[in-house]
Amino acid sequence: MTRKPVRPFEIDPATTDLPLVVEPDSASDGEDGEAATRAALESEARRPSWRGRLLALALVAALGATVVQAVVYIRGLLRDQPLLGVPLAILVAVFVAAIVGWVLIEWIQVRRLRGRADLRDEAARLVHSELHGGAPRLLAELKPALAHGPGVAADVERFEGMTDDAHDDRERLMLFERTVLAPVDRRARAVVLECARDVGLLTALSPLGLLDGILVMWRTTIMLRAISACYGMRLGAAATLRLLRKCLRNAAIAGVADIVGHAAVEHVGAGLAGLVSARAGQGLGNALLAARLGIEAMRQTRPLPFVAEDAPRLKHIRQAVFESIVSVGRERERR
Repeated sequence: MTRKPVRPFEIDPATTDLPLVVEPDSASDGEDGEAATRAALESEARRPSWRGRLLALALVAALGATVVQAVVYIRGLLRDQPLLGVPLAILVAVFVAAIVGWVLIEWIQVRRLRGRADLRDEAARLVHSELHGGAPRLLAELKPALAHGPGVAADVERFEGMTDDAHDDRERLMLFERTVLAPVDRRARAVVLECARDVGLLTALSPLGLLDGILVMWRTTIMLRAISACYGMRLGAAATLRLLRKCLRNAAIAGVADIVGHAAVEHVGAGLAGLVSARAGQGLGNALLAARLGIEAMRQTRPLPFVAEDAPRLKHIRQAVFESIVSVGRERERR
């Protein structure tokens, strides 16, 4: 007796008893060589790019030429037709001031994002030393940035009560990581998991491919800003794009192409692979890509490197993402 072919989001009755088991991540997401490769590329990315400088100079030159032309035109208008020249001059002045203010704010936020990398480098140096005096200065710079998070003030106060002069820099940083940053990491992981689920479900349910891309980009941008907010950073458009670029580069190092292309088959047990349709499999791939970007965003915006706490890995949230998307298929099959 032949079985009826499985339609999209329909569960094959012969496979409903199979366990939802994710295969163990034997490669550990490339953990062995990934850290060294990431460190090398991050140091290379911090070098000034001649393309970036050339683009910045071109933009400044174009903006300067536009401003000069506008000033010349308004001066002539003020001389010949003051009734039109004065309102136009005020309007242009307000517009230029708004543009300059926006550029200044974006530049400050990009500098803060770069400063986080410098803080992590300094913390990594202190972690591998037995010196005293460097950690209090570094932590004093971090505490105001993290103070706005829920419960952070109480955690900082508890950390202050647990430290004394006998602790060296390494011990202080590890204690700060366990006491203050660990709850923040849990909130950031929750944001990543929520975004990965949303992206997977949006892809699985959306009927249009173009709509998929728009929804995934929109949800990923929200995730990046939410993760940075967990670590006390408010990102604008320029800083968000810079963070997204760094996350995409580092995610490519971790083998996202393999994850997106083969996650629904290679990383899932045979039972789970038989339960999902092609559309749901595409949702799984996009969900894992979003999760990888979120994990990289945690590494980029976290003020300290992962030393006392385990660094987030894709395998930590893969099972939950799989179960969420497959559950959609089961619900549709029941309807």
